[in-house]
Amino acid sequence: MNTMKYAVAAALCASLSPALAATSTVEPPFLDVLSYQYATCVQPAYQQADLLVQDGTGRYQIDIKGEAYTVELQERMGFSLQAGKGGPVAAVVKLDRPPKGQFEEQARWRERWLRDVAERSGVALDVRTLAGGARLLAVNKAEIKGNFVGQSLLIDPARLLFIDVAWPNTLDIYRGPDGLGHVRHVQDDVWQRLLSCPPAA
Repeated sequence: MNTMKYAVAAALCASLSPALAATSTVEPPFLDVLSYQYATCVQPAYQQADLLVQDGTGRYQIDIKGEAYTVELQERMGFSLQAGKGGPVAAVVKLDRPPKGQFEEQARWRERWLRDVAERSGVALDVRTLAGGARLLAVNKAEIKGNFVGQSLLIDPARLLFIDVAWPNTLDIYRGPDGLGHVRHVQDDVWQRLLSCPPAA
């Protein structure tokens, strides 16, 4: 990582630290409260759309080198973030909370899955350690192609929360000579806006 990327990462971590640290001694916030809060915090650069609420518990399976694991979800809310009002979707966000007692195990499997994706894609998994024991993981493609350009996961033990973000290949700025740089800029911008929000009550 070059000096500029170190500076960007440091600035991002610094901006996220107060909000994450402040949640370490309170009960985990409800996902609908977080979703409403995020909708406010991302404006005016982004607009929340396509709000989805999981009806009851849910589950899906991930496979890692022949090993299967079922990810169980006690709660899930999803939404997209449009780049400006009525603009293209810049991010597809899922807020996940597992059943009680499953957070640590699920965190290990979700990280393993992202590491496997990175390995199969021939790229590095970017890992940033934030306040309160939270970790931000990201896998980005080595070139701009396909329907998505990257995948991120926030593992937040203080709030017993996973924030899973897919980054669609939709923005015109990705088409230029520094498309990959613009991908990272959009990702950092979205995370700063989401996680520098005041802690949910």
